[in-house]
Amino acid sequence: MRHVFMRKVIVVILCFFVFSKLEAQMNYLEKGNKLIYFGIAIGVNYGDYKVVRKPKLDALQTDSIKLISSKFGPGFDLGIIGNLQFHKHFDLRMVPTLSFSDKSLEFTDQDDNKITKSVSSIYLSLPLYLRYKSKPINDFRFFVLGGMRYNFDLNANSNERNNESQILVNRHDIGVEMGFGFQIFFQSFVLSPELKVYHSVSNIKQANEGLIYSRAIDKMFSRIFTLTINLEG
Repeated sequence: MRHVFMRKVIVVILCFFVFSKLEAQMNYLEKGNKLIYFGIAIGVNYGDYKVVRKPKLDALQTDSIKLISSKFGPGFDLGIIGNLQFHKHFDLRMVPTLSFSDKSLEFTDQDDNKITKSVSSIYLSLPLYLRYKSKPINDFRFFVLGGMRYNFDLNANSNERNNESQILVNRHDIGVEMGFGFQIFFQSFVLSPELKVYHSVSNIKQANEGLIYSRAIDKMFSRIFTLTINLEG
């Protein structure tokens, strides 16, 4: 009788375990197999510039500038997600985003005086990503993504930007973005935090020959780190 009772207990435990696994997979089975779905992306970003100085032969008029350093500045993002799941492990994602960013450059002269120049940007960003997703573990899975991102700076031609005392940047910027994150499948939505890094491949420095600080710079490239919370349906 004891053996019969133990077998029944084991069967009940196994049934409970299987039922729990199936129930845990229910959210994924419903939300994880859609061909097309949408969502919103809310994030914070920290950006700076990679600065390339003028060659020594071209910098005779700017040799009073001893050092140029870029300072990280904060910002935030708000985007709309469009996702095409063309394979169980692969997505094609378009995330049009309005991104606010503040960066600054610090110039040190020969007398160790420091001058800071700020650059505020409002980007209309159009990133296109390819995302690879792991096999789900219950209602949880990891992913990596990468792709190209185009930024249009809506603030590039503002009155503040276009004067002789400001560092000027081009309104067009294109670069590479990569990142990773994870998905958690709930009954009514998918929570998907991700961390991304962006580096532009185009020189965004715009000439301002009337400003010695601008003349000291040969090229500038954007670098942006973004932490995003995606809510997808």
